[in-house]
Amino acid sequence: MGSFDPTKLGSTPYKVKICRELSLLQLHLPYCFRPMNLVPTLSLTPSAPLVVQHNALINARFQFGPLETRLFLHLLASIGRNDTTFGLCRVEVTELLGEMNSQNTYKLVREAVEEFATRTITIEQLSAVGRRSRQPDFVVLPLLSIAQYKGGEGAVEARFNDAVVPYLLELRDNFTKAQLTELLKLKNPYSHRIYWLLREYSAFGQRVIGLVDLKAMLKLGPGYDRWDNFKTRILDRAQQELKETDLPFTYELIRQGKAVSEIRFLFAPAPEQLSTPQPPTSGWEAALLAVGVAGKSLAAIKTQLEAGYYDEGYIHYVLSRVSDQVRQGKVKKQAGAVYKALADGYFLTDYNKSQTAPVNKSKVTTQPAVIASQREKLKSELEDLHNSLKFVIQASEEIYTGTKRQEVAAEIEAKIAALQQQMLSLK
Repeated sequence: MGSFDPTKLGSTPYKVKICRELSLLQLHLPYCFRPMNLVPTLSLTPSAPLVVQHNALINARFQFGPLETRLFLHLLASIGRNDTTFGLCRVEVTELLGEMNSQNTYKLVREAVEEFATRTITIEQLSAVGRRSRQPDFVVLPLLSIAQYKGGEGAVEARFNDAVVPYLLELRDNFTKAQLTELLKLKNPYSHRIYWLLREYSAFGQRVIGLVDLKAMLKLGPGYDRWDNFKTRILDRAQQELKETDLPFTYELIRQGKAVSEIRFLFAPAPEQLSTPQPPTSGWEAALLAVGVAGKSLAAIKTQLEAGYYDEGYIHYVLSRVSDQVRQGKVKKQAGAVYKALADGYFLTDYNKSQTAPVNKSKVTTQPAVIASQREKLKSELEDLHNSLKFVIQASEEIYTGTKRQEVAAEIEAKIAALQQQMLSLK
């Protein structure tokens, strides 16, 4: 990458972030310009940077071409963890093209930039504090505020639109991260989208997506209505490309009659997501773990407790309410319903009213039912873990190498042991 002269930017001082060259890929991350009341400074990012985005953006509906996808990655990679605004990012055309070789490459870049500048995304509207809703409204947002091809300089400059700030900046939870080096191995834009959709569920080792939903996320046209076309050009191609990344997968088809209705993607759970559960330090933590709430979610709930958003009584109130809904067949995923009720507080009004009403002795009798429900949930969780362990042991070498298989199996066995301890504590 050539030297940079900050005086050429004009009279306004800038902070210049120049990212280190990824020597393996002969790729440079983009320059990113942000006005500051400081003299120009220089900083470097790690050689294998993480790319992060909100899960709502991962599941949004949009479509990019190959060059647009690479430009999108460059823009994502330019975002710093502590950034509060988007900077104008500059990408050299040679870096954007990668290994592409064509006599019309610069014409293709100009057309790609023009197309990219008009792109919109259909995405869940987040709450004022950045949370996803149980029944979200969807909004159509322009992705970029500016995109310009500078032919004389052999570069592209672009900036994200401020409307997408909640989905990319200052993310605290409900986000997914991936290694840029892995993403750059993917050639097809649809493979790129499928990689992110699976990465979001990396802790679980599988994800089921409705065929109609997947086509909507990818914004596929009528040409993919035929299953054979979709399977060959989207599904099998993604499987072939992801085979070269850290997220190879197999899949199973779920049918309604003869028609495919859903696809179950199977892949190796990310080891870092399968850490051994720590013993609960309080009663509410043990109660939540017992119904299947993920251990990593306890920190967010603890934060809400410490902030006074609700008290411990509300947690037990939610457990009781959701347990009733499960028995009535209104709720199928107990853990998810409990966490959503806590995170979004949609039982708080009822709970606060119950605290001012006369004590109802019948409420005391619900506790054994809650414990019984927790015990049944633990049994179900243990069954799922044993099935996961069986899958790990029997999976092909394409998914697990010998060493990786042993590591993941050991972590699942540790989680089984922790749940068995929880079962004993309920007796």
